[in-house]
Amino acid sequence: MSASLMVCRRLAGSSKTLHRCGNHGWNTKSVPSVIHPRYWRAMSTAFSGSFLDLNFQDEGIAVVAMKRGENTLHLKVMEEWHKALDAIEQTSECRALVTTGNEKFFCNGFDLQYMETIMDQERQLAQFVDEFNKLIVRLMLFPLPTVAAISSHAFAGGAILALAHDLRVMRRDRGWVCLNEILIDVTFPPVLLSFIRAKLAPGPLLTQAVLQAKRYTAEEAVKCGIVDKVVDQSQLVNTAAQMANEFLGKQGIKRETLHSFKKDLYSPVLQAYSGQV
Repeated sequence: MSASLMVCRRLAGSSKTLHRCGNHGWNTKSVPSVIHPRYWRAMSTAFSGSFLDLNFQDEGIAVVAMKRGENTLHLKVMEEWHKALDAIEQTSECRALVTTGNEKFFCNGFDLQYMETIMDQERQLAQFVDEFNKLIVRLMLFPLPTVAAISSHAFAGGAILALAHDLRVMRRDRGWVCLNEILIDVTFPPVLLSFIRAKLAPGPLLTQAVLQAKRYTAEEAVKCGIVDKVVDQSQLVNTAAQMANEFLGKQGIKRETLHSFKKDLYSPVLQAYSGQV
């Protein structure tokens, strides 16, 4: 049995863009037919899925808001993620991506009830693991600056989702970041293990985070470099947008250049990844 399957086996416990999204079953709202920076303030929800909302806000910031319960991950959630990322990439005026959750959960990892329904179905297990790897690698290499606005708990796959962004800001008064896979007897597949090594500093931090499943509060997470800033909940998304703009700087960064640099920076992860980039 492949290492990827073991991960799941052991789980016991522009108007063109909007039209395209409409064809995929998203609920769209009207926006100016020609998207220009001066229109950003007038734009609200670009589309709304069952699990995610995509909003275009001031200064070309795309905000993906996970909105359903614990925001756990399964295939349909990841399908919506890819549709949102497609729409963002197809909107040339978009400058950055901010991801957030709700007041109780940023993302609580895999949907274990869903996983129990496919544990004995090898093809579906493999598809799930492949799709999760694909989403994490796509976010890691996304051609725009990405900031995770961690609104509350981020456990297991949810912590990995946050780490896939370039930067992270966390709500001050609520939530933990925790890689708790060892506590539920889940082994990381090679691509995710390489990813974690690329994102967390070697030494005590890796030992605490991976082998001890430490739960990091916002203040602890910023001290050890897991997150970059801690703010009050009311300032979370605005701060994330500001961080994205600061990332770009006055001159900006071309999408192609940023994507290429990310591929070089995370080349060890890509060597372990068998999917398409």
